[in-house]
Amino acid sequence: MARKKQDTAPAPAAQPGYKIVKRTKDRWWEVRDPHGMLVCVTVYKCGATEVVRRLAT
Repeated sequence: MARKKQDTAPAPAAQPGYKIVKRTKDRWWEVRDPHGMLVCVTVYKCGATEVVRRLAT
C-alpha cells in the first residue's frame, strides 16, 4: 500500500524558511522554523498559516 505524501504549503515571502507540514495519517499541522525545529502544532491549516503570518511581522 502506497503512503500519502505530506502536504506542504510555502510560508509567506517575508519568512521563506518557515514551513507548514501536514502530519501523515493525522489531522495536525506543524509549523517548522528554517532549521527544521518544531515551532507549534495546530489542528487547522488556517491556524498554522496565521502563526507563520504573525512570525513574519
